[in-house]
Amino acid sequence: MIKLAVTGCILLAGIFNSCKGHAKTEVFIDTTHREGAETVLVHSEHASTADEVLATLKAGNNRFSTKLTPGNIAHDSSYTYFDQIAHTRNEQHPVACILTCMDSRVPPEIIFDQGIGSLFSVRVAGNIEDPDVLGSMEYAVAEKGVKLIVVMGHRNCGAISAAFAELDPENKELVSLVGAVKKDVLANDKPPYDASAKHNVKVTIDNILANSKTLRDKHANGEVVIVGALYDVTNGTIDWNTTNW
Repeated sequence: MIKLAVTGCILLAGIFNSCKGHAKTEVFIDTTHREGAETVLVHSEHASTADEVLATLKAGNNRFSTKLTPGNIAHDSSYTYFDQIAHTRNEQHPVACILTCMDSRVPPEIIFDQGIGSLFSVRVAGNIEDPDVLGSMEYAVAEKGVKLIVVMGHRNCGAISAAFAELDPENKELVSLVGAVKKDVLANDKPPYDASAKHNVKVTIDNILANSKTLRDKHANGEVVIVGALYDVTNGTIDWNTTNW
């Protein structure tokens, strides 16, 4: 059974009315038809705190990683892609912005058990920042009211490994990209370079705050929270403990 709680906008049977001003919009999906009712936050306009959004993402990853068992391998949500497209057809209100690697094994919407319209996903090899990434984040925060940014590296990262390898100089743009990643790794690290992957996340967060006045000011004022994370491609779990990274 699906229940939609909407304040400010009413979405019924494909009829969509746009919201004006800063009306608060919340959409909750209640999957009470399954054992152990669970609630998935799909999108929310200026409604949730950063802590609430972070808790939602952590719970989503827990659902995702728990399902990775022989007895439970399918996502059985009745909130289909059709429904998600219908509810985001005219507008979007993502709850978080995720900066992560382009690695094919690290799709944010899947590993956080979210759907269409839930997340801003910014992806680049090595999950590093540059002016375009910062501009995308500023849009998410300043224009769409996102209160949480997650910088997520991952284990067995090809970009991190490449920073310790010799590259073909003919691939000039790749050499340039890996050169930027190389600035954020630990020179004495050893395979699988987990310490460098963690350090890269920390440095990226520092660079975001140093190079974007908009994000720095909003972070200082408590309007946006920026957290680091490391995804494990071997088991689907996320390490949120960034102490000593």
